Amino acid sequence: METAKYHRMVYTRICENLQKWDNSDFVREDELYSFLHTLKGTAGSIGLHELTSIAREKLELLNEDSNKQWTQSEWKKFLAPFIESVHFYKENDSMTQYMEHPTTIIKNPAKQDFILIIDDDVVFISYLKNVLEKKGYSVIAAHNGKRGLALIYELQPSIVFLDIMLPDSNGFSILDNIKKTKKELMFVTVISSNDCKENRIRTLEMGAMDFMAKPIDEELLIAYVSNRLAYKRELEQAIVIDELTQIYNRKFMESQMKLFIKHHQQHKEHFSIAMIDLDYFKKVNDTYGHLVGDEVLKGFASLVKELKGAEEIACRYGGEEFVILMPRTTKKEAFIFIEKLRTSMEKKTFTANGTSFHVTFSSGIAEATSTNLHPKKMLEEADQALYTAKQLGRNQTIIFDNVAAVEKRKVKIKIVVIDDVYIIRDLITNHFKHLEENDDYRIETLSFPDGISFLESNWYDPACKYIILLDWILPQMDGIEVLSKIREQHASSNVIVSMLTSRVGEEYVMKAFINGADDYIVKPFNVAEVSERIVRLIHQMFL
Repeated sequence: METAKYHRMVYTRICENLQKWDNSDFVREDELYSFLHTLKGTAGSIGLHELTSIAREKLELLNEDSNKQWTQSEWKKFLAPFIESVHFYKENDSMTQYMEHPTTIIKNPAKQDFILIIDDDVVFISYLKNVLEKKGYSVIAAHNGKRGLALIYELQPSIVFLDIMLPDSNGFSILDNIKKTKKELMFVTVISSNDCKENRIRTLEMGAMDFMAKPIDEELLIAYVSNRLAYKRELEQAIVIDELTQIYNRKFMESQMKLFIKHHQQHKEHFSIAMIDLDYFKKVNDTYGHLVGDEVLKGFASLVKELKGAEEIACRYGGEEFVILMPRTTKKEAFIFIEKLRTSMEKKTFTANGTSFHVTFSSGIAEATSTNLHPKKMLEEADQALYTAKQLGRNQTIIFDNVAAVEKRKVKIKIVVIDDVYIIRDLITNHFKHLEENDDYRIETLSFPDGISFLESNWYDPACKYIILLDWILPQMDGIEVLSKIREQHASSNVIVSMLTSRVGEEYVMKAFINGADDYIVKPFNVAEVSERIVRLIHQMFL
């Protein structure tokens, strides 16, 4: 069992330390502190919670920077619980309580809405994160305005909770920047202990969605977030319809293609698309005018809606081009439907200035296969088939048939673990090696024992996305220094950094956020929970 292996490694490490100190006249207090600090985080992460609890209690009695010399009798008495634990483990190495328990891994988490908190109160940040993450929301925090704006531009959150009083700027100036530059649908809520009428009015006048007064009630917060995200989805639905033809637009088509391709991969059901182009449409505009051309586009869309089934999705791709998505449909079945549509369109009569005329279309069909499982690739195949239909004289449907093996493109994700404790590095990297293969991305793992070897490794590849788990206490160069150097070159849109440390306290959380950390994971941790967190981040931020 993997867990039993890690238990043995921890106890072996304890034994090595005890034996080394047994041959010394004394042990310095800072050495004892370092030993227990590392043990606290590592033991808890692999299920040895009792050792973690004892180490935590002992640490409270030590000074991290003290050079006090402890005699053998003193340190042995102080570490007696660990000495007894080692003896007990040696006698019971096959204990059933050390058997590994199965862990649950998120295989295909739904893409969730992303929430950003911009506030300088670390306690408040921790509270909001805890409340929201318990409900399954993904939350990231910024401790100052500069970092908050950077995350807004890079990550485009759905909801932003923005405090008025920030260490480097006024929250209203941040709101003004958001108002001038934001493009995505994003709700900004100003939060403040000063809920005077003036602040509320100014908040709304500057374009924020709401003003919430501190302290914030937990139930009210959850209800608020649920309400706003539901409203956001309604708005998004409203903006995926093409205004002229009243069928779906290109943005919606692209999102649905991704879903249909995933469904095809999971259930092996057929999926086909058709790309349609109205023949000589420019001639219609030139002859009868653009208003008549618009009537032709609306007439074609109306015909599609009349003839298609409940599952087919008709979309306006752009200009006089349309795409029809056909789930659970083979290319031959798609051909039959598109031909029925084509012959109906061919017979449809349009009128302008007392003159009747007809419009035809050309079409190309592509079916999802093992060689084209990417929206761009499927559209390229359908477009090539459409081009062939035009070359052969228009007013016809061509099926694309390509037997060449094409490797499906996947997003490359590299998970980097920087920790001087081998067990932690091995625990995390081994866990991700055993994850089931994913259709959307490929995970690779890298590990480094210190920040210097990481920074000198030429680690960055612009073709990859990165999630870095960075320990705070490292030899020669601490984690905060490494974090600062990462942020000098790389933004959160490509490189997510999570501090991985046993240090607990608002001053440490604050320091991590100020220097550009995206998250803060406290040792001891459950590797399965960390894995779920990372997989969720991948789906929300990189896919």
